[in-house]
Amino acid sequence: MTIVLREVTREAAEAILAGERPANVRVADDYPTEFSAGMAQAVGTEGQFHYFVHRREDDVVVGEIGAALVDEEGTVEIGYAVVESQQNRGYATAAVEALVAKLRDASEVRRFVAHAPLERPGSGRVVEKAGFAMVREMDDTDEAGKVLRVKEWELAV
Repeated sequence: MTIVLREVTREAAEAILAGERPANVRVADDYPTEFSAGMAQAVGTEGQFHYFVHRREDDVVVGEIGAALVDEEGTVEIGYAVVESQQNRGYATAAVEALVAKLRDASEVRRFVAHAPLERPGSGRVVEKAGFAMVREMDDTDEAGKVLRVKEWELAV
């Protein structure tokens, strides 16, 4: 595998929120990602999981991936981002596959979903390569309250 997932600590999350680089991890030059602040705010929330995506060859953080249990039926929604300089190298797909492998055996997990904005087709290709199937187009609201048209992708456990 080209990447390793390591849990984001509370200390690392606080550094990210303060606009600093997390201690005790090496990060890519263009870190943080657009996902970093939102992920850092959610660290420690029950039912959520947050990981740094480390490039195996040199242990540099190239992104993050997270998951949240979003309903009583066992649906886990995932989100991920890789810094621009490291995109199109398979890191996001490897991270999705690693996260699914890590969480799929939890008794409460029944399916994984991901929402890929229509204007970012690469995000859909990532989850498609990881075995997800596109189930529908829908409106989704981002963290800023903006409504986006997305494709919903699903992987049953």
